[in-house]
Amino acid sequence: MTDSLGLADARLIVDAVLGAAEVGDLTITVCVVDAHAQELACARMDGAPWFTAGVARTKARTAAAMGSDTADLEVLRSSYPDLLPLIDEQLSFTLTVLEGGVVVRVGDQMVGGVGVSGALPAQDVACARTGVAAWLATR
Repeated sequence: MTDSLGLADARLIVDAVLGAAEVGDLTITVCVVDAHAQELACARMDGAPWFTAGVARTKARTAAAMGSDTADLEVLRSSYPDLLPLIDEQLSFTLTVLEGGVVVRVGDQMVGGVGVSGALPAQDVACARTGVAAWLATR
């Protein structure tokens, strides 16, 4: 079983995400990280705002570090407002609850994360999930 995503996996995911964005006439950035929340690939479409790369990276890293989609962390933040800042202190990046960070799993094993930024939140999530689904379809 795969312990983590690799570069070839990340490229497949990035291509699928960019394809979904093009079909939706969106201009986004996608970032893929491994199971250790370390960046494997990041691609910013022509015209995507400069800051979307950092946002996509943070979304992907948060999903991988927490083993959960970023949007699902809002409940944790609401229920335990002091917890996420304490977790932040232990990471080299700041966590986010912005939608668009999706955890990548093979069965029950977390192998990485995908972050998308630049479109509406639901569109970011849909593009990220398209990338994950495309990768899973090759397994």
